[in-house]
Amino acid sequence: MFRNHIVRILGVLAAFTPLLVSLVPQVDWVTLIPLSIALLGGAEAAQRLENQKTANALAEPSPDLAAELAQARLALREVEHASTVATAKE
Repeated sequence: MFRNHIVRILGVLAAFTPLLVSLVPQVDWVTLIPLSIALLGGAEAAQRLENQKTANALAEPSPDLAAELAQARLALREVEHASTVATAKE
């Protein structure tokens, strides 16, 4: 679960950090700055990884598109064959 939703989890943790400061006044907010930076940096890295995976997936032809292309090629061959047979009969 953690691996599938890392960006969401890191975003929630980064958003929770300022809330922690307001709910628990004993926590020194200056010590939480590096934590917030680390969480946001991790979320940014995870988001870039997800964007790269999406770009790679979009660059690959879909199996359905390949099947449609093969079907169109076969239909073109059938039309060419039919026109060849028709001219041979004349």
